Amino acid sequence: MTAITPNKDELIRKISALIHFSIKSGVAVIGQNRLELTNFKNIGLILMSSQTSENTEKRIINKAGSETAVKLQKEISLEGLIGKQGVKVIGFTNSELQRQIAKLIKTYNGI
Repeated sequence: MTAITPNKDELIRKISALIHFSIKSGVAVIGQNRLELTNFKNIGLILMSSQTSENTEKRIINKAGSETAVKLQKEISLEGLIGKQGVKVIGFTNSELQRQIAKLIKTYNGI
């Protein structure tokens, strides 16, 4: 029996749906400023847009750790994933939704 790996479009649709559930359930912390006001010990995953500045990226990685932060590939728009303009960073508190998103990203070795 072989495992079927989803193609990239399917993966992005699944991740987008989970992100929307996270937003509705209060698991998501949208935006760099809000994220920096939270306790990073409670953040299990951070997605950063490819347009995130180098300084912002370094600051977030210093606070959260490199294993928690994921920078998206150029062809994937964080704004498009969450449906909000101008968003470069979104964090997810430790939860089952966060673990599912992280698992999907790991399945594809990053997005």
